[in-house]
Amino acid sequence: MKPFCVLWGAALVGGAVLAICSSAEAQVPPPPNLPAEMTACLCLQQATGTLAAEKDAKAQALASFNRQLADLDAQLASERTRVDTNNPDSVSRYKALLERRDAAFGQISPAQADAARAVARYNASVDEYNQRCTRIPFDPGFAAAMQGRLACPPVQ
Repeated sequence: MKPFCVLWGAALVGGAVLAICSSAEAQVPPPPNLPAEMTACLCLQQATGTLAAEKDAKAQALASFNRQLADLDAQLASERTRVDTNNPDSVSRYKALLERRDAAFGQISPAQADAARAVARYNASVDEYNQRCTRIPFDPGFAAAMQGRLACPPVQ
């Protein structure tokens, strides 16, 4: 960004106007608690990373349950044609497979709810970071120095 002259003061010196100029960036002074805000934003960034990992883990768990259910559905479809209704062992094996499938199906809804909650928590964290931290002029040196010394609150 090219600096431009913002007139802060002027004086008549020997027939010429002496202007005191500053860049546009100097118009908005940084907040007085900038290091505290930067630290809070670094903690938010860290929390967002933790929530992203949790979200990904929940999505993988849901995908695993979905694959398990699909596999059991395929096994049921295959076994259905081979069940000998006159053989109690054959019927019993099919019922056991059906019970496993029903148990897997029962895990889908809680896993979907867990994944949805994890996505909502992650999105809320990203939104908070974007609203609070994207306008702060980060000093990379400060951020690097603080990374090893952050005392962030636990992710909730």
